Amino acid sequence: MPQLNPLELQYKTMLQRLQEAKELILTECSFGEPSLPFKRYEDLSYIDPAWTDVRLDGPMLTDALRLTEVSAHWEYKSSPDRIQGEFRIPSPVEILSMGPSPAAEAMEDPFHQEFVAQLRPFDIARKVVPLFRANVRMTQQEGPLEIWFEGQKTIGSPPFPYGYIKLDLTFVEYQEALLLSKGLHGWQYLFTDAPLGTADFNVVRERLERGLQVLPGLFPEDDFTPLRERLEARR
Repeated sequence: MPQLNPLELQYKTMLQRLQEAKELILTECSFGEPSLPFKRYEDLSYIDPAWTDVRLDGPMLTDALRLTEVSAHWEYKSSPDRIQGEFRIPSPVEILSMGPSPAAEAMEDPFHQEFVAQLRPFDIARKVVPLFRANVRMTQQEGPLEIWFEGQKTIGSPPFPYGYIKLDLTFVEYQEALLLSKGLHGWQYLFTDAPLGTADFNVVRERLERGLQVLPGLFPEDDFTPLRERLEARR
């Protein structure tokens, strides 16, 4: 079996710590075997002819998770407002092999159709409400591929459809940030320009505030200051 890469080792440790946290109810936890890395799919044209000129960035090829699946869902026992976290990251081949979202066909605007058809989910909620997906945008561009969050329907701005917002993270940076956040519901908004101080985001903001109060006590080895600073900057 291939050895785990540094990021995979960190995820293994993170899952162990989630399991050991007595204050959490862990309803899902999986850590699969290493599978083929993105580097094996560097030429994407045979997966989708539209991807002939799409290029995966260097860290995505060398440093990203390769596991068949890594996932968790947890809830804080003493939380009246259900502080919880979730993530599910499939293997590189599963991410690349997914077809376009059926939502693309429902779009009336041609640009919206094209945009949504370019997205491939790589972090998918199955338990938390509202549901969310983090997507990599498979399109030709300079630099790393864009990461788009699909969640609260009030987010977004033209020319992009509502319900989608761009993250200030690359693919591997997303996987690294998830390690710190433990998948705390709504953490992705901290890396967007979402107006967390508005009424539309009251529930998200309050759960992030409470979660970032609780997590340091559960995981004192981690420094959650960067996440708290991002939340404060977006009030």
